[in-house]
Amino acid sequence: MNLRTETFHFTFLTACFSGGAEGKEAKTSELRVPPVRGHIRFWHRATFGVESANRVWGSTDGDEGQGSRVAIRIGESLPPSRRDAPLLPHKTHGASRPALPPGATASIQLQRLPACSNDDWQQALTATRIWILAGTLGYRSSRAAGSVWPLESWTPRSRDELSGLLAPLLKKPGNPWAAALAGKPAAKTATALRETASDTPQGPAQLFGQAQPRRPSPVRFKVVELNPGSCLLVLAPSKQQLTAAEAALKSKPSPQRWNDLGAWQPL
Repeated sequence: MNLRTETFHFTFLTACFSGGAEGKEAKTSELRVPPVRGHIRFWHRATFGVESANRVWGSTDGDEGQGSRVAIRIGESLPPSRRDAPLLPHKTHGASRPALPPGATASIQLQRLPACSNDDWQQALTATRIWILAGTLGYRSSRAAGSVWPLESWTPRSRDELSGLLAPLLKKPGNPWAAALAGKPAAKTATALRETASDTPQGPAQLFGQAQPRRPSPVRFKVVELNPGSCLLVLAPSKQQLTAAEAALKSKPSPQRWNDLGAWQPL
């Protein structure tokens, strides 16, 4: 049986802290299927709901688990990296960790398995595109580390094109996500934008998460590449959170980095 496949090519716009099984003690950073799968699943759930994500990517919930209907493989080889990058680039002194470098290119391949329906397959493809457009990979990923960006014929070049491709997430019935662009393309480098995204206050937790007890950041940042350069994409589960995040960042102590980006432009 010939199983249908789809390949996605992408590059890293910022350093990616994707470690191995050793976690933060890993001596190298490498591209691995489990974290890629986890990030795609996150955006699938955000776009199509929990039930669809469990059906397509498998689940161990309940009395009976179910296997994935779509397989993921790493495509072109990307060698492990021992090159260190700062975890908190907005700070003068801070820890560093091995990272896949900006400019590294890679690909993943999705394979449709026998139990996968046409709807399942199309949702898996859409979720993967949304991950590459709106998502990131690895540690500090909600703060623009591991910003992936497509190298495809459909890669957006403008704000309108990006908004159109993200429509399944931003215009879904019931509880659409909200997104905005911060900073004009070409005004700041991808490195400088990651420094800004890293410079967030400790709280409020409902916007930026917290370490103890662990609460992921609802508001997420990534670097994107539009014509004629880089800018920051900000995403939140609601318009209210997005608006509150901009106000909180521009009123925090030492808000210069955020003020330099100007007013956010909603998608």
